[in-house]
Amino acid sequence: MQLDQVALVADIVQAFAVVATLIFVGMQVRYNTRIARMTAAQTSAQLLAENLGRVTDSPDLAELLSGERGAFDDFTAAERLRVSNFISTGFRHLEVLHAHRRYDIYEEELWQGAAGRLRRMLSNPRIREWWEDSKDIYAASFREYVATEIETLRVNTGTE
Repeated sequence: MQLDQVALVADIVQAFAVVATLIFVGMQVRYNTRIARMTAAQTSAQLLAENLGRVTDSPDLAELLSGERGAFDDFTAAERLRVSNFISTGFRHLEVLHAHRRYDIYEEELWQGAAGRLRRMLSNPRIREWWEDSKDIYAASFREYVATEIETLRVNTGTE
């Protein structure tokens, strides 16, 4: 075998090695994307369980959120803080999921469940009022999404 033939064989082997490396890297990227999506879903479920667990563990908070205690303005400062903190945690969680969805990290199917939870939250006038007072602390894209959901709710229910 002559030197130019050896060089040609080496070039062919090198080309196959590059292709194999690219295939391997592609497979790793797909695997890592799946892991990121699974992690986002698991983290979301844990955060939701922790926040909702606060209601289960605190009958007082459940009573405040249910509307049985009158208007939000009638609450003590400590009660308003507890309710506001609980609602804020829920909205922050949804904001993060919304961002994950925009970057294709959070599965659309799972997002539909989260969006349903958001719509349920927004169906509560007390929570809508809280949102209007607090929305400036959230990302613009999430505020726009929530505004669209509120408008859809108003149109569907005929409320102002």
